[in-house]
Amino acid sequence: MANSFSKFALFFDFVNNGSVPDNQEEIIKEFGKRVQRCYGCYISYYLRDMYLGEDVTFFCEHCKDETMFHFDDFSRLLDLNKLREVSEQDHHH
Repeated sequence: MANSFSKFALFFDFVNNGSVPDNQEEIIKEFGKRVQRCYGCYISYYLRDMYLGEDVTFFCEHCKDETMFHFDDFSRLLDLNKLREVSEQDHHH
């Protein structure tokens, strides 16, 4: 699976900088609440219910194919420190 993710390197920063936030699960949960349109049917879904395609597009359960990664897979590889949910927390402290 790691080799397939290398295609996403230009869009997401998957390399963690070594500093994992204490509230990692909470951050991923908030990140999953973002709304994204499915590239196949153009209906909006929560990101947590979507699949990431190889061309860095998001698809719903109905439009996905076997080459795509569910949110649970790709969200664990993100550098959480780069997400809006973390940068906004740091800004308020």
